[in-house]
Amino acid sequence: MITEDVNYTSNPKAVQPESRPPRLPFPLPPTFPPGVNPETYKLAEVERLLKSAAYFPIFNADNPNMPNQPVPLIPGIPILSQYLLIAVNVNEELHRFQVTERDQRGLRATNRVGEPVANVHIRWTPIPENFEAAPNVYPPTTILNPFVSQRFTMLNGQLSFMDASSSGFRAFGAGRTFPVTEDGESRLRIGAVIEMLEGLGEFAGMTGAFVINGYIQPPMKLALNLMVRVMDPQGKLRAEGPLAPLRPVPDPDPTATFMFFLGETDTSKPVQLNISPDGQILGSQVFERLRLVRLDFDLASGAPRSRTVEGPIVGDVSATLHFNPLAPTTVSPIQTTNGVFTFRDRKGNSLGTVMSNMVEGRAMRTPLEGAPMPVFRFAGFGPLLGGTGLFSCADGMMSMNSAISVFPRTLSNLYIFRFYDPQGRFREAAEREWHE
Repeated sequence: MITEDVNYTSNPKAVQPESRPPRLPFPLPPTFPPGVNPETYKLAEVERLLKSAAYFPIFNADNPNMPNQPVPLIPGIPILSQYLLIAVNVNEELHRFQVTERDQRGLRATNRVGEPVANVHIRWTPIPENFEAAPNVYPPTTILNPFVSQRFTMLNGQLSFMDASSSGFRAFGAGRTFPVTEDGESRLRIGAVIEMLEGLGEFAGMTGAFVINGYIQPPMKLALNLMVRVMDPQGKLRAEGPLAPLRPVPDPDPTATFMFFLGETDTSKPVQLNISPDGQILGSQVFERLRLVRLDFDLASGAPRSRTVEGPIVGDVSATLHFNPLAPTTVSPIQTTNGVFTFRDRKGNSLGTVMSNMVEGRAMRTPLEGAPMPVFRFAGFGPLLGGTGLFSCADGMMSMNSAISVFPRTLSNLYIFRFYDPQGRFREAAEREWHE
């Protein structure tokens, strides 16, 4: 059962006692006093800072009143605007989105799309596989191929909420398509990472990113979840009172079930760095506990305000992370392998597993006041690779929007699952197994 717990202070049990500092093949910055254990120094403070995030779950569906503008390879031939696309000028209305329990007995995998809350403008553009996407850098002309997995970039992006200050952000991102058949139709599943370049209105001076998980059928049809995560250590974007009730609209993606899980450190299985013989960090073996989480927001106060409600532990995840935090670049590529999500019922019995890896992602080095060294914001995505038990033959996509600290060793990872679920099998399983 999810409880109304929005206390962002750390659990004292999570703070490990100081021990002999580990031997590291690289120097620590002077912000670490001599003799301290870098794995636990300021752990509680940094853990609180990482968890102090504002989330804005949004759903994007096609809007006949605000049609997108396809950019064909050869202008002037209408039929080619659907089959030889080199870009789509996106101009869409975004909706509030809830993934929450139906009643007080616990989580039921209910997805509700609500009232319009924002607008987005972006140029969605296919790119060559080896093209280095960057803000304001236009790629060579590339035709969208609906039959293969293909990279794309999103240029000139701006998301504006419908509040008095038109709060939002200018943004840039990149992602990948994954061709599938759903409901007997050819679709392109979408995974994407979008970085906030400049905060506007209520988001001025803030940092964050959002990930996209859903599908498109170019040039018009789409159903996408956008999960915005903004670092908010001062709680500026936190809702102080109850949120306004969502005003539901018909579900634009009724054969999918979305689920949100919050990953946190597992003190019984510490993260282990993988270090090469020459002292290079290759990545780490990651172990996390998975917690149910309810995320919501509204504009009722005249500005975007977010609420996070944590629920019970329902499983864990293990994976091999490939990432060097000492790389000199501000943004680094990241991937995971051997990713296994294990879910349990309220008695601790295994319900089954879901396999998924982050096939594409980015780590964004971010200074954080109060942390002894910069932290990293992670964002990435990858397809589901099947499962066991209740999740046998699991099909869909996973995305993550997170923040981690290498020293001290802690994290706060949000996982978003989109299960292709035309029979409602997963919803039924969640309702039956996760209740009191």
